[in-house]
Amino acid sequence: MFDETTSLSVKIERKAEGAILVSLNGRIDSDTYRKLDKEIQPILVPATKVIILDMSRVGYVSSAGLAVIFQMKKFVEKKGGSFIIASLQPQVKRVFDVIKALPSENVFESQEEIDRYLDVIQRRELDKQKDNLG
Repeated sequence: MFDETTSLSVKIERKAEGAILVSLNGRIDSDTYRKLDKEIQPILVPATKVIILDMSRVGYVSSAGLAVIFQMKKFVEKKGGSFIIASLQPQVKRVFDVIKALPSENVFESQEEIDRYLDVIQRRELDKQKDNLG
């Protein structure tokens, strides 16, 4: 399924002219988001027209991780390209669903408060999955 450790691996593949596949494995959190940010910088160039982000092996994402993901999205869409996220784990998908549902105004007091909130959401979703299996 996915690596539940605190590590993150990033694999970048050029699929076609201007299309990049970014495959992630692990957690995107306050310890690993810098690695993701550093790894994606070389693909944030005008020649990149499509970014496909494979999240099938990502078990957790924090607000810092979301910021890096949205940076990729903003960059490629600003240039008229496409940003695609594929294969979200249920607990991570829930975070994306909640973030889209939040109003644009600032709802949280701090980054730490956001991360606590996202952590609770993801843990609940994992608990639901365990209950469904057992």
